[in-house]
Amino acid sequence: MAVSEGFFGELAEKVGYPFDHIPPQAFITAAGGYGQASLCGTVGVAAACIGSVCDADTSKKLLAEISKWYKNAEFPMYQPEHDLQTTVAGSVMCDVSVGEFMEATGFEYGSTERKARCAGTAADVTGKIVEMLNAELA
Repeated sequence: MAVSEGFFGELAEKVGYPFDHIPPQAFITAAGGYGQASLCGTVGVAAACIGSVCDADTSKKLLAEISKWYKNAEFPMYQPEHDLQTTVAGSVMCDVSVGEFMEATGFEYGSTERKARCAGTAADVTGKIVEMLNAELA
């Protein structure tokens, strides 16, 4: 299976296995807390990324670390298009994380600003995953 787009596409080309066997479409449902405003999709995707290259004990350790970091981080850090107010979620749950942002800013769920916040948060979590995996596996 050829993967040709995004983060996994780059890893598939540069690293190969297991990333050349992961279809990016598998993560589409992560948006909006898996369509249920449950676990933030960035944390779920982080778990999948970590689990694809680490043993079970290391995966559990790193997922606990990223979850703790997520709960305390000020999102979004990455903001290429907006100058948004940052907020601390205090939870890995999508509805809490996004709700804190919407309450603090007054932006509606469907707003471009809320979408930019979540895109920035996804970039922030991706960067943190890379940092953690480099530290653990290098």
